[in-house]
Amino acid sequence: MQLSLTYPGIRTLLLLLMSNLLLWEDVSSLPSCTIRNGRCFASLEEMLNLAVSLSQDISKQAFEMFTEFNNQYGQSHQLINKNFKNCHTSLSLPKRKSKALKTHPIVLLKLVESSLASWKDPLYHLVKEMPSLGDVPATILSKAKEIEQKNTGLLQGIRSILSQIQSRIDGNENYPAWFGLASLKSKTEDVRHYAFSNLIHCTGQNAQKVETSLKIVKCKILKQKTC
Repeated sequence: MQLSLTYPGIRTLLLLLMSNLLLWEDVSSLPSCTIRNGRCFASLEEMLNLAVSLSQDISKQAFEMFTEFNNQYGQSHQLINKNFKNCHTSLSLPKRKSKALKTHPIVLLKLVESSLASWKDPLYHLVKEMPSLGDVPATILSKAKEIEQKNTGLLQGIRSILSQIQSRIDGNENYPAWFGLASLKSKTEDVRHYAFSNLIHCTGQNAQKVETSLKIVKCKILKQKTC
């Protein structure tokens, strides 16, 4: 199966990866495509590879951001020993790999799509409200912006892949709701810092589950021997 790169989501996914020097060392690393009627088509395998690579990058950046944030604010705001609250997407994807392996790949891909969609608002507000903390290192803010952008690109790419491998789109918009904005805007400084720390922690947790799920989806759809 080949997917047209004229689809907005797939084009976004490809452009995000092309711009990431950590993923592509040179032009020869870019996925090839077949030209038909003036349109560029990438194989399903190539698009799944792109999705997995981008999910790995998001996961890496999320955990780096969490470490940097705690190094900056952890000691002064007593964040180190605090327990984190449950993430709003904690039940969106299988927690254990063994359970994910038992899930049909298309169902798992739809769960990934739902999880990514539910993070659009939290990541938007993470970027928007973070400067209110004061003295935020540029590296942390930069990572937050990149993660937001890549989450959107990955979401569009997953939706485009789904549109090609199933006969119809359900159009389900019932995504897990996030209710953390009030805490990010709290007038109490410690509450605000804890809310940011918890949100960044959840970003990393969800990114890791998305990465694991996409690797399993790729393995099952491409019928690889060991998943």
